[in-house]
Amino acid sequence: MAYTPLRISTIKPERELTFDLYIYFKETYLKYHERGSGIEEEKYGKLRKQKIAKFYITEEDEPHYQAFLDKLLEDTMADPNVSVDDKVNMVDGACSTAIERMQEEPESEAAYKMTNKAAKSLRQVVEQNPEALKKIFGKKASEADLIIKHSLNVSALSLKLGQKMKLNESQLDNIATAGLIHDVGITRLNKQDQELFKKEKEKYTNDDKRIYGLHVKDAVAALKDKPWVNDDVMELVLNHEEVLSGLGPNKKKNLSASEMILSLVNTYDKYILTKGCTPSEAIKDLMINELGNYELDLINKFKEVLKSEGLLD
Repeated sequence: MAYTPLRISTIKPERELTFDLYIYFKETYLKYHERGSGIEEEKYGKLRKQKIAKFYITEEDEPHYQAFLDKLLEDTMADPNVSVDDKVNMVDGACSTAIERMQEEPESEAAYKMTNKAAKSLRQVVEQNPEALKKIFGKKASEADLIIKHSLNVSALSLKLGQKMKLNESQLDNIATAGLIHDVGITRLNKQDQELFKKEKEKYTNDDKRIYGLHVKDAVAALKDKPWVNDDVMELVLNHEEVLSGLGPNKKKNLSASEMILSLVNTYDKYILTKGCTPSEAIKDLMINELGNYELDLINKFKEVLKSEGLLD
């Protein structure tokens, strides 16, 4: 039997479950809770204190879980009594579950649609709650979740910069989805090559550049010719490492506004994660090291976004 992981934050206590929940213990999947009732508040609280991050469901129960999650997200976002912290935690869990699902099975229609819906919820929480972005960036990630955290950061910040640059509704939805899935190809590299994600770009050898560029091709190969994948999202994923100097994996110089935004935010967040820069240091480095790769006006607009969101130290 196949099992799919989901984040515990996407399950609300006392809410009736339409699927069985499992935990992974000593290399075995054990049934933790049966469908038909909700997890008691006290029991759920103990799990959170024990830092249990994931539940599992069977592959057959995926449609039931997706319907449950869709309704839970809808109710959570619409409820004025739910705190911003709780909304951010819910969306964070939905996005992380979707990204992980895409990493495991990028060819899956269900995984892509889950990601698309998670991206819309992320956009909603970021647009409706001024403090949401700061809370998203304040969350720490484990080493194992570094790419997932990076993907969530890029999606959320690209949305904000996209709004600043007057992208239309469709473009904003596309950049949010592309931000979440742009690095799914990294998990298709072998373990040793995956470590290149954490290596500073300035220290890449020519061989490193070639190998790391494969993560773009691998992601596109997985998504190509799938009728449920938006072509504009595909283009964004394909070109998220491209820069105006033409030094990206595809050597593309003429970038759309959305492609430039996604590429810039991707580079910025990698500075934070791989070099340990503060936001101010990362912006300064962008100004010095990336000026030929991005328009100065775009970098300045990005700096304004970071400042207005309280993200500049």
